[in-house]
Amino acid sequence: MLIEKIFPQKSNSYISLNNIFVKIGLKIDEIGLIQLFSLWTLTVSGLVLKMGLNDRYVYWEWNNWMIGLAKLLFVTLVFVFFLNPKKLWNIDSKKLSANSIGIHMGIALLCLLFGYSWPSLNHLIYLVPYLSAFYSGLLIFQFQIKLNIEKKTWHSTNWENKGFILFSSLLSMFISVIIGIYVDDPILSTSAIVSIPFPLIALIWPNHVRHLQRARFYPLFIFAMFLCVRVPWFLIPLITLFIFLRMVNYFRFGITHPSFGVDFTDEK
Repeated sequence: MLIEKIFPQKSNSYISLNNIFVKIGLKIDEIGLIQLFSLWTLTVSGLVLKMGLNDRYVYWEWNNWMIGLAKLLFVTLVFVFFLNPKKLWNIDSKKLSANSIGIHMGIALLCLLFGYSWPSLNHLIYLVPYLSAFYSGLLIFQFQIKLNIEKKTWHSTNWENKGFILFSSLLSMFISVIIGIYVDDPILSTSAIVSIPFPLIALIWPNHVRHLQRARFYPLFIFAMFLCVRVPWFLIPLITLFIFLRMVNYFRFGITHPSFGVDFTDEK
């Protein structure tokens, strides 16, 4: 990251900024800004789905950027002022109960419907593979991964039922592929196919934290990038939030997070 070269961790400028960003980071944790990646992706998925049903060959479309960004702003405000304070959307903060999973699935459906602008009943089947893909990712987050601040490495705090959960995640993503192909959704089916190896590898080698890290981050990233093929303006809020969170975490903890990198440590 370029900022590491400009502000080395032991420099006076880094130390002075550290105090500022610690306070900013605490506020970000309270607000839960990192959760916006999934909520935004679900909302834009609904919008892109509607575009694809109207014109299967639409790509790199900028005309709807104002409507799209307005919807993302609305979803952000709902999350910050309602969902987060009420603890209705708290992926990765704890292992979710069956009831909590149901609530998250319901909110995911609402995001899809809002992005789509409320489809007719005969179009609801097109939302099913998106929900199945989301459920696959949600299951991976049943394994909490926490940061060891001193070692600057990540480790899992919960490995219960790992075989069943990882298999369920893999199966759910596979179902997403099948239904996506059936309803002729090239964006969804292709991104789901590309995402399948991540829960599969985590299932084969479940004691490697790095495979959990990849299974949590990469499918969401892949889905978001495929959406950007049709709505490139989505890259702007994604990159802005990504860089902002990385900058805050660098000055706060001395790490680059969110990141494409993983930790090469094994856990029993």
